[in-house]
Amino acid sequence: MQQTPFMNKIITLLLAVFFSATVSSQVKFEALQFSPQYPKAGQTISFKYNAQLSPLIDEKNVDVAIYLFTKKGVVVVEPKIVKAGKLYSGSFKVDTSAAVVAFGFSSEKEKDANGGKGYIVPVYTKDNKPVKEYFIAASSLLSGYGEYLFGMENSTAKAFSALEDGLKIYPDAKYEPNYFGTYIRMLNSAKKNEAKELVPQELEAFEQKGNLTEDGYNLLIQWYNRDKRKEKADKLTAEMKAAFPEGAWKKNEAGMAFNKEKDPAKKLELYNAYIAKYPPTADNMPLINNFKSQLANAYAKAKDYKSFYEWSKQGDKEMMASDFNNVSWNMAEKDEDLQEAKKMSWTATSYIKNEVQNPTAKTPQSFTKKQWKKQLKSTYTMYADTYAYISYKLGEYKEGLQYAKDAAANSEFKNAEYNERYAMLLEKVAAAAEAKKTIEQFVKDGAASSKTKELLKQLYIKQKNSEEGFDTYLTNLEMAAKIKKREELAKTMTSDAAPKFSLKDMEGNTVSLEGLKGKVVIVDFWATWCGPCIASMPAMKRAQEKYKDRSDVKFVFIDTWETVDNKLQNATDFMKKNNYPFHVLMDDDSKVVADFKVSGIPTKFIIDKNGSIRFKSVGFGGNDDALVDEIDSMIELAAK
Repeated sequence: MQQTPFMNKIITLLLAVFFSATVSSQVKFEALQFSPQYPKAGQTISFKYNAQLSPLIDEKNVDVAIYLFTKKGVVVVEPKIVKAGKLYSGSFKVDTSAAVVAFGFSSEKEKDANGGKGYIVPVYTKDNKPVKEYFIAASSLLSGYGEYLFGMENSTAKAFSALEDGLKIYPDAKYEPNYFGTYIRMLNSAKKNEAKELVPQELEAFEQKGNLTEDGYNLLIQWYNRDKRKEKADKLTAEMKAAFPEGAWKKNEAGMAFNKEKDPAKKLELYNAYIAKYPPTADNMPLINNFKSQLANAYAKAKDYKSFYEWSKQGDKEMMASDFNNVSWNMAEKDEDLQEAKKMSWTATSYIKNEVQNPTAKTPQSFTKKQWKKQLKSTYTMYADTYAYISYKLGEYKEGLQYAKDAAANSEFKNAEYNERYAMLLEKVAAAAEAKKTIEQFVKDGAASSKTKELLKQLYIKQKNSEEGFDTYLTNLEMAAKIKKREELAKTMTSDAAPKFSLKDMEGNTVSLEGLKGKVVIVDFWATWCGPCIASMPAMKRAQEKYKDRSDVKFVFIDTWETVDNKLQNATDFMKKNNYPFHVLMDDDSKVVADFKVSGIPTKFIIDKNGSIRFKSVGFGGNDDALVDEIDSMIELAAK
């Protein structure tokens, strides 16, 4: 399987606690006690967590991880824990640059989110006030990362409020680029109606303060470009370059020129020029390794595999393995140089398999040991699937079968794509009855792709010498999965009021949720750059066609988080190119997506006839049939 960049957008950083009285109040929790009351950078914190007072009361073991949000990023600490019944005790030292301490308590099944607020503690100054950086963290916290780590609730209103709390203590912080950048972003999200007037005023005030740093200039330039004030942005760009002739902008422009170049020879020239100007250091080594990876891939596209190997091996081993896996997968899909692809895939697969069994690389600072082990296993699963695919293409079925089984088993036989590869190889190696039995189970579990079902059909015909009765046979197998899925979905139904919206479609017509009352509305948030969004569209097309004659069901596809200049033309071109018959609405300011508290796309909402959100579906697992069935079940349940 090809490894793709993570494109589901998560707005980063931290989490927060909000103070209803004074922002310097001590934070208190029911299940967690800690000391000292006002932790400071460099101090040791002792804590006790009573699972008896938490949602984890019935869990035999609770995992404890401490997340320190520092200037170096998120640093995870796993302190030694002393367990006495349901009481978990430990201690740890606060990093000298930490702004927030977040306690993570979880089991295999559940996370304790403290009622959606999280167990978040500010780091304090000597006079027991939260450090200034805490409020920057507290503004980004509810935008996704807290939800990802602890299941916290998202709220742009509270995020903006946290920043305003910080300005009560540190009024001058507003005009520091880092603080102001977060402030203006949250202002734009939290105060949508007033933002068109307030944001330009704030930008003007920031500029008028004078003594702009390069970061300050960049911030203004980005916002003026975003608001299509090109003349203003160009003027400030010229000023910045004159004020900082050897500033970071120069290095960034050199890096961007390298990124854009496709020709490997020209790319190499740009790389050498960059290295000569900015020699490798410990700080920029990740960027340099990324450049080496880009060079390697440019050579691979030119089919210069000798140079590809040379440049891949110059970077770190994890990136090399990723390059080998991606390139070999692409070669296999095109049936190009399969023996070469197999060699690459084997290198990647065997390396990561050894890392799973005998890790040599250091656990990244933002991962717990368990999370990193899980990540390594997931990576091996992906690479093993690639190797199995190439082996199948080469007719080396027995060799590929074990790796295909590893991939499918590591995903608990729930991933339709991995199951597909396993089924293809099993059919070639095992007895027909064994292969048929295995594939039948995939169908019953709702984990069979269309290709896997087609393979089952071939086995059925081989056994019966006819395809007569196959459709009924398949429907009966699928029924168990559909019933089970519908029962599981019914347990997840919500009844939250859907945020009201009114957006223009691609023809300029206004479409509002209020105007769709009385219909079950499927809202699909997507973007033209989002790989998983695009991958899910054939299934969404099938789902929409299934309900084309139902006047009480309406699909709308909200284009959001786009960064191109002409968003309407961009969306129109995409729909025409792919011949999708979707009703697209334009969320040009990304405000509706914020109202729905979306942290990654694609995200789909099923809204009932009374305007209540009944279901939320995030991401796309790659199985078209499963998505169509899921949407179908959600619609029918919501319609009731």
